[in-house]
Amino acid sequence: MKLLHSALRFRVNYFSDLGRHQVVIWMPGDTPPVDAQMDVGPKIEHEVPNEAFRSDIAPLKLGRFYPSLLLRADEAPGPMFRVMKLNESSFVANFSHPLQGRIFSIDSGKADVSTEPVGKVTQLLEWSGMETQMQTPTDFEGPDSFSREDEFPDTEFYSIARKVSHVDAVCARRIQALYRTVLPENARVLDLMAGWRSHLPDTVQSAVGLGMNAEELDDNPQLAERIVKDINADPKLPFADASFDAVVCTVSFEYLTQPHKIVAEAKRVLKPGGMFVVTLSHRYFPPKVIKLWTQLHPMERMAWVGMLIKQAGFRKVETYVEQGLKRPKDDRYADKLAESDPLFATWGVA
Repeated sequence: MKLLHSALRFRVNYFSDLGRHQVVIWMPGDTPPVDAQMDVGPKIEHEVPNEAFRSDIAPLKLGRFYPSLLLRADEAPGPMFRVMKLNESSFVANFSHPLQGRIFSIDSGKADVSTEPVGKVTQLLEWSGMETQMQTPTDFEGPDSFSREDEFPDTEFYSIARKVSHVDAVCARRIQALYRTVLPENARVLDLMAGWRSHLPDTVQSAVGLGMNAEELDDNPQLAERIVKDINADPKLPFADASFDAVVCTVSFEYLTQPHKIVAEAKRVLKPGGMFVVTLSHRYFPPKVIKLWTQLHPMERMAWVGMLIKQAGFRKVETYVEQGLKRPKDDRYADKLAESDPLFATWGVA
């Protein structure tokens, strides 16, 4: 029998040109410690010459967020900024909170969770708004965005079964809970880039796993069918149009070298009204992760994936973030990190 903990769930809700956004924090206690609206501060914008930006460290891109340490300046009005306008000689840096000037709401409720809540009120707006888009989509990509530290064929790297956990057990359960909420009931699901665990709920009718290692796929009890294929070498999915009710990609999107084609393929194999759901966290294999992933804040990673989903023609694009639960004692990072791995997700409807 699992011990249940009383928790407060706080949720920040807002919209942008990308779609609907939610940020959830789990906190201990019984009484909401915050007001229904929190102050995000004033608007702070400055025009900055391009030479003041440390372009030797990162490329300067429209719509991107950067730490103020990348500015050659004695003092900055905030710890980070977003590039609002950019020309050949200067850019407009917005040092305001990402939700400044945007309509948002905060709701809260009591719930029992199987893991102790350890979130803090300071986390509530800490990342909120960084995944929003402006009317001009953010310029994320560059010529080397999809290069990797290890460019040897993926078939070699993944020939060895690596039955490791890409997130801690608490985050894995939250991924499963999210899939239970957003996936259609009795769905036929394609688990894209599947491994030895899928984190799918029992409401799924059947799952097809497409991955890189046969031994890992054979050890996955949730798969009714298993296919080994290198979709970086050939992004064409081996399925007919409208074959699935849902496609999921669980904490693996960062290894795709042709993500635009894969998102388009996901849409092709989905039935009308089907869901494409991508879940993310912050662990990854450095040799095979794309360079772009290492250059982005976790919220911007989700913004980029959400933008790809929207540009591929998916409707009702949403993003979701959840954090604030205690890490399991037996997790390999338990002595370093008290909080479980954060969950980031974005999805759209075909």
